Amino acid sequence: MRKLAVVLAGCLVLTGCSASWQQEVRYRIAELDTSNSPTEYFRLELVGDAPGGALAAEQLKLQLMQTSEIEGAQVGDEVLCAAEQEKGNAFGNSNVVTHLRKCRKA
Repeated sequence: MRKLAVVLAGCLVLTGCSASWQQEVRYRIAELDTSNSPTEYFRLELVGDAPGGALAAEQLKLQLMQTSEIEGAQVGDEVLCAAEQEKGNAFGNSNVVTHLRKCRKA
């Protein structure tokens, strides 16, 4: 019984430090960025403040998104994106990673 308790406690420690957050976020397309690669990107700026509960709010302020990922959008438009942040555990990568998905014109 003690071995089982130790194993369960170990599992809780390994998974207890990981976290995730998801929410829809509004961005304004500030400019077209073609300087770093042959692929065109929109430079997105957060409209307003970062939503509460974000794991790394500062990462939401500026994002790049391939122009092909936001159909029909152009500089100056506002878009809504599904934002997701994930933080690994202490034994893996513990940095917060931000992903934007399903962006569409607002």
